[in-house]
Amino acid sequence: MVLKQLRAVAGVYSHLPRYREIFRVFFKHGFGDILKLIKLQKTLDIQDSQLPKRVGEIDQQSTAERFRLALEELGPTFVKFGQILSTRRDVVNETLVTELTKLQNQVAPFPGDEARRIIETELDCEIDDLFLEFENEPFAGASMAQVHRGVLKNKEVVAIKVQRPDIGALIEVDLEILMDVAKFIEKHVPQYSVLNPTGIVREFGKTILQEQDFLNEAKNMDRFAKQFRKNKWIRVPVVYHEFTTSRVLTMEFLSGYRIDDLDTLRRHKIDPVQLSQRISRLIFQQMFQFGFFHGDPHPGNMTVLSGGVVGLYDYGMMGILSHDFREDIANMIYGLTEKDQRLVTRSLLGMSEHGFAADPRKLEIDVEAFTEEYLDVPLKDLKLGFVLNRLLDLLMEHRLKMLSDFYLGIKALTQVEDLGKKLNPDLNFVQFGKPYALRVIEERYDLRKVIKHLLKAFFESAEFLKDFPADAHDFYQCVKSGEYRIPFEHRFDAKGFEPLRNTMNRIANRLTNAIIASSVLIC
Repeated sequence: MVLKQLRAVAGVYSHLPRYREIFRVFFKHGFGDILKLIKLQKTLDIQDSQLPKRVGEIDQQSTAERFRLALEELGPTFVKFGQILSTRRDVVNETLVTELTKLQNQVAPFPGDEARRIIETELDCEIDDLFLEFENEPFAGASMAQVHRGVLKNKEVVAIKVQRPDIGALIEVDLEILMDVAKFIEKHVPQYSVLNPTGIVREFGKTILQEQDFLNEAKNMDRFAKQFRKNKWIRVPVVYHEFTTSRVLTMEFLSGYRIDDLDTLRRHKIDPVQLSQRISRLIFQQMFQFGFFHGDPHPGNMTVLSGGVVGLYDYGMMGILSHDFREDIANMIYGLTEKDQRLVTRSLLGMSEHGFAADPRKLEIDVEAFTEEYLDVPLKDLKLGFVLNRLLDLLMEHRLKMLSDFYLGIKALTQVEDLGKKLNPDLNFVQFGKPYALRVIEERYDLRKVIKHLLKAFFESAEFLKDFPADAHDFYQCVKSGEYRIPFEHRFDAKGFEPLRNTMNRIANRLTNAIIASSVLIC
């Protein structure tokens, strides 16, 4: 235990420069309001008069805006963390979600000579032996990498994504600091401990480490391209695996028009209405048909090629939905459109981590009230993203914790719907999702699948019946010999032993009365 504590202290000491930088940035952007944001002000009993005064431009900015600016200044780890938080309305409020969606990855580029050095080190070859041309100036950049244009020896134009130097070490330190903060919140902010801060940071760490590995992104691109190989309206850049490593990703160069620039689209004879319909079908097809979807389909990650073909970039953040989970989402969307509160309730419980609610009847009543309040409109006027985000409030009220890809899916649907509405204000987004949802529901009752499930249940039952007698005999022998122990845990409340003493007294009184009653009955 002592050794573990010494290691923790040594870790904190070694990270002091980064801690100082983090505190400096937060104080710069109004740290007193950050205390309010994470509910520490009330917990630590700090009065408004004790908080640092804000001056100038900062005084005109909201708490959420300053928080977003601080994350941007702190760099890639905190930017990515904010982007993940923007998908978790079960953790942060709607005001902060709205602000975090504005997080920008744009940072100052690192020198082209440094990018050349990284490419040569990773590919173990001189840059001139790899490319006919290599542009030193990046044409795109983000917090974790920047992209250079190049031409291969076979004259194919490529985009080369190069990871920032030394970013791995910075991310490692920042993840350790975030975990320290999460543990502090769990210990000192009880109202937030139920949100499992350490679990959120652990999940985030897994996500950012996957994004940091470009081999994983290349694998995602191959899988996504395979899904849509027969779809002529979507284009996934081809990956050049022989020029790709964990820190360098070489792919086909796609040059098109911004998908949200309506004037440019019309000038090149691309119909925004048709484009809105294509991206709507695309997101529902990803989620319901394949269960593998792009987790961040904002306009910056899209381009429109000639003929209205949609090109997608950045496959680091992807969502995965199991077939059962897809069935539950399909049932939920279908139930919402049909105002079937029982179907919605069952699907919500099916998608939750524990599969049950403390008060299922109240949940069903609240879902019914929810459908009456938000779904009493014509289908063409229904805003699915808005409805799903309001639904998250209901889930939080009933303490239903959903799997992380559920929140990522809502974020992706909302982003595509907002973009579709910008391209076509009359877009009936739900209309494009309903056929895919119905197809998933109908597949459940396919005769071959029903027989397959029945056979699986039969064999599992046979295995259980085969093992049950031996397991029951072993359990009986343990009980008979006194070797079986039932673990018992009691959590004392703030009043100390008094509640436990009262409980034991009540048990003793009831036991005494039972013994006396039994004695009288026997006599």
